Amino acid sequence: MEFDSTATRWHEPPPGFETPSPFPGDRGGALATPPPTLSVRAPHTVPPHRLALLITWLVALMLLAAARAHATPVVRAVRQITSPATTRLIVELSEPAHFRLERSTARPELGIPPRLYVDLLDTRLNNPGVAAVALPQGPALRVRAAEHDGSTTRLILDVPGLSEFGAFPMLDPFRLIIDVRGTPRLGTPASVPADHTLRADAPHGGAQPPTPAVAQPQRPVPTQAKQQSDTVVASVPRSSADRQRPPPPAVPPGRLKIVLDPGHGGKDPGAIGVGAIAEKDIVLAIALQLRDRLQVAGFNVVLTRDSDVFIPLEERTARANAEQADLFVSIHGNASPNPRLSGVETYYLNNTNDRATIRLAEMENGLRAVTGGGRGHDVSLILSDLIQSYKIEESVSLAEQLQKAVVADLGAQGWKANDLGVKRGPFYVLVGAGMPCVLVEVSFLTHPEEAARLAQPGYQQAIAAGLLRGIQRFVENTRVVENL
Repeated sequence: MEFDSTATRWHEPPPGFETPSPFPGDRGGALATPPPTLSVRAPHTVPPHRLALLITWLVALMLLAAARAHATPVVRAVRQITSPATTRLIVELSEPAHFRLERSTARPELGIPPRLYVDLLDTRLNNPGVAAVALPQGPALRVRAAEHDGSTTRLILDVPGLSEFGAFPMLDPFRLIIDVRGTPRLGTPASVPADHTLRADAPHGGAQPPTPAVAQPQRPVPTQAKQQSDTVVASVPRSSADRQRPPPPAVPPGRLKIVLDPGHGGKDPGAIGVGAIAEKDIVLAIALQLRDRLQVAGFNVVLTRDSDVFIPLEERTARANAEQADLFVSIHGNASPNPRLSGVETYYLNNTNDRATIRLAEMENGLRAVTGGGRGHDVSLILSDLIQSYKIEESVSLAEQLQKAVVADLGAQGWKANDLGVKRGPFYVLVGAGMPCVLVEVSFLTHPEEAARLAQPGYQQAIAAGLLRGIQRFVENTRVVENL
């Protein structure tokens, strides 16, 4: 017999073939009893097409692992904007990342003050050798960054008078906003650098040179509830137009400071309405009208922007805090997929389950317009400890007065406006404000009739007049309550 390795079986020999005898002395010839049948497997081989597929998968896994390593979020920079009682850190990252906050108590025996630790999980510093930055004002004395355990970037803030803290993310690009409140330090300087930056991509050994400060006129604190320092420092650089305008006259004691925030601006047009009108242009025109009326009425007024420039959301309330403002009013134009929806509505800061409000918050927070898709879960990331419960009653009262006055003044001028009421919503521009703050949606740019009205100076003036009257009523009611 012979073995055919390709067929893995035994064949009978051809006629006349004599196999050798397996027994010594035997003369040969055919065996009387054939050997038992054997089953022999051929060596295992992989077909060429399967081998190519396996190699492809291995290469893909290696590329995926390399891509994941490359996509590890990188901490690029840590900026801060301060006021005497608040410190806001803006952490810039290349990709979204998870984070956690932890507070530690003081250890006087080691000379360690109370600290706030902010851990950015599964991230790395672009430059691990970044130096610490001393903060010239605000509750935080200094901030430093370090790679904590090989996969975590840790920010450490020394905050002797820490009272409250919280954080929330902002997208496109991804930033983590960290707000710290605490006891103001004694001897706050008259002017400080506008925006300190702890650059994670800077050369080893230090921070970027600070931006020159813009000196501001001093303002006496109007009420006992205000902070002890009587020096106002602008921590966000003003526009060139704002710097060219002569400074306003000195404000007598008792006059309140109001920060007006025309929404959007620059590269961010906001909603585009019927007739191609842009929200950023309409709300700026209304804010300028309101500024002039408030100044005539005796208020001190600051605008977050007075021209077509882009101001990040996180810098708007930070500006109000730095100015030690008494009120913050953000002015916006509304929009809806339903072109029949019209009217005026006013918001104060709080989370909500209302889908229409979440849709509006997505738009105003810059999520839908930039990313091209709804992210309803993103607006819910505002942490509860950042919602200013200690100012919520004042904010609701301010929202009610503004809502009533704007609707009434539009009606008095012959423009019927639907009263959509006062609502709560998770608007990023209101987060972290240290004063009563509201967001007013003055009318719908997507409603044909209201869009045409919004383009008319008379309609803008009527809205400004209503906002002025609402602010005046709120201030009068507040002073009455304080004097009781």
